[in-house]
Amino acid sequence: MKIIPWILFGLSLLAGLYLLVLLLNGGAALEDSRSEVVRLRERSNLALSIVRNDWLGKNKASVTNLSKGLEQHGVIVGVEGNNFKIGDFIFETNGDSVIKVNYID
Repeated sequence: MKIIPWILFGLSLLAGLYLLVLLLNGGAALEDSRSEVVRLRERSNLALSIVRNDWLGKNKASVTNLSKGLEQHGVIVGVEGNNFKIGDFIFETNGDSVIKVNYID
């Protein structure tokens, strides 16, 4: 009968160690997710800079044709005044040319 408290103590110690391992694993997963967010943000900034270089100064008809083509492939497209929203990108036009491209992060 004197062994039962030691068994309970051992089991509670094992449970505590298990919870510690879970906590450490959760911390590692959190750090991995933070580094993934940084990587994805850098990737989206690169994509945005490429899009800006390609689209700034182009005419409004090119953006209209792009939006119609992508809409047929299921991309969400919207037009509000001088702004074309194509997926996560917003093309702002003034007159007949693209003056600004934004990315919704």
